[in-house]
Amino acid sequence: MDALGINLGFFIAQLVNFGIVFFLLARFVWPRVIDMLDNRAERIAKGLEDAQAAEEARENAERERDKLLTHARADAQKILDEARQRGEEQVKGILRKAETDAEDRRAQARVQAEEERNRILSETRSQIISLSMAAAERLVGEALDEKRQRAVLQDFFAGVPAAAKGIGQRITVVSALPLTGEEQSKVQNMTGAEQIEYRVDPAILGGLIIRAGDKVVDGSVRANLSTLKAQLN
Repeated sequence: MDALGINLGFFIAQLVNFGIVFFLLARFVWPRVIDMLDNRAERIAKGLEDAQAAEEARENAERERDKLLTHARADAQKILDEARQRGEEQVKGILRKAETDAEDRRAQARVQAEEERNRILSETRSQIISLSMAAAERLVGEALDEKRQRAVLQDFFAGVPAAAKGIGQRITVVSALPLTGEEQSKVQNMTGAEQIEYRVDPAILGGLIIRAGDKVVDGSVRANLSTLKAQLN
């Protein structure tokens, strides 16, 4: 060992120190990190289950709307048969009202379901972000400061594609999660649009899709992955 320039005693001491540090990390730190990640994963799974429940509630509301529409049409037909001599115009008015009422119920159910979905996504956003940052820190091997975290996450969820600047005065912005007020302000400043409609579609995974009439700027993570897949093929 001396011939190789290695101090055997120092080498053994280093091995012992490494073993002690490894044991302390494995015994006290690692289990807590795993428990924290598992808990966050469970909360996110619960949030997704709630979102699925909200979607099922919307579908049930639509089925109920169909039933109401069927009954309304049946009632209208009965009234039509009984009051044919009173004039078809009155019966048509009843049919139109039934259609309108049913459509209003459907629209209301759709809005309520979307609001509930967005509420659940907003509540789970912090958990999704925390889990993502924890995973990123483990991959990178170092912790990111809060300012850097905010910049990375804002760019991931609300980064405005450069091509969207000046796209139009009336635009529609689609994001994977509901945008915060600060993120919406940034979108408005970056695009210069006067009227913005915000929509949520978790399927795009991240980034933004911005539409202005026939113009579409797709800066979503889903689109980027599709492009990467095409390039690899």
